[in-house]
Parts: sequence; C-alpha cells; structure tokens
Amino acid sequence: MRLRLKTPPSVEPVSLEEAKNYLKVETADDDTLISSLIKSARELIERYLRKALITQTWEMVLDDGGSMVVIPRPPLQSVTSIKTIAEDGTETVEDPEKYIVELGYDSPGRVMLKSGQTWSIHRGFASFIVEFVAGYGDQASDVPEALKQAILQLVAHLYENRGAEDIPLHIRTLINPYRVYWL
Repeated sequence: MRLRLKTPPSVEPVSLEEAKNYLKVETADDDTLISSLIKSARELIERYLRKALITQTWEMVLDDGGSMVVIPRPPLQSVTSIKTIAEDGTETVEDPEKYIVELGYDSPGRVMLKSGQTWSIHRGFASFIVEFVAGYGDQASDVPEALKQAILQLVAHLYENRGAEDIPLHIRTLINPYRVYWL
C-alpha cells in the first residue's frame, strides 16, 4: 500500500495567534518560524496518531482491492473514487453502486463490495486506486481540544528545542486515546 497526500489541509488546527499567545511571544520576529512549527507539529501528531486532523484528500494505491478495503487515516469523511488500471493502461472508475463505504471515526473506514459485485479486471500491480477525504472537519474548531492542546505543547517544545524531532512523553500521553492501533 502506498499513500500520497493529494490536497493538504487548508487551515491548521492552531492559529499563529494562538501559538504566539501560548508561547508568550509578542513580536512578529518569529512568525514564519512559529507558522512552520505549527505545521510540523500537526504532521508529527498525525503521523503518530495515524489520523488526519483537518480535512485533506489522500490517494491510496494497492495491488488488489479484494472484497473489503481498509481505508487508513481516519476519520474517513468520504471515498471520492475508486479506479482500476487494466493491463493496457486503461483506467476505469468503479461505479459507486458496486460498493458500500463505512465511515470510520476512531477507527479506519472500510469499503466493501456489495453482494454479487466484482471490481473491474485490472493488472494486479499498483492498479487499484482509492481517493478519499479524511479529517475531523474543515475548521480548527472541528479538531478535539486535547489534540489542539497537544499541538500547542509540541510547538512550544520544538520552539525551545530547535532541531528536536520527537514527541515528548507527556504529549504522547495526552494524545494516546486518539491513536489508531492496527491489529
């Protein structure tokens, strides 16, 4: 499975103003740095949680779909399309009437073929492509408060420890209830 971010979030869960207030920074000297740290903190937390915080579009490429496909990066908002690629390179967009989408909030979403349906014949190597939209919502206010607090704490950690790339234990403890675990 390969994942590729197609459309990143249009906003961050924490604004520059919120981060500056948290850091007690009153000048604009570090605005560019702090904005960068907000994005980095969100990305680190998303990677750790295996979730999308703000609405974003992803493409997942598989060799085969099977009867059920697990969609990573919850919460799943929608499946935009499922495409298959035939031996000759022809792309087919699968009819949404063929499958059922189960949206996942705290766990990965799923796509399942309806009874009696099959996917179009495809080459079997990097030929089953699912485009999906994930995240808690379009606005910062859609993100759980604990995750926003974790971003602020991580921004402060990264700001005070330039070059740090870790998520400290106290922040992981705060966000662990939101983490997706694969069995």
